[in-house]
Amino acid sequence: MESIRPDNTDPVALRPAPNQLGTIVLRFIGLLAVAIAVLAFVYSR
Repeated sequence: MESIRPDNTDPVALRPAPNQLGTIVLRFIGLLAVAIAVLAFVYSR
């Protein structure tokens, strides 16, 4: 049985996993909410 190999030996570009992207977005939104809360608290004093 012959093995089939690609012509070039470049590594396949991997996309980030969807749950990784979701985690990054959730962290960003969470940090944004915290920053807004802190700014609102400081502004209200």
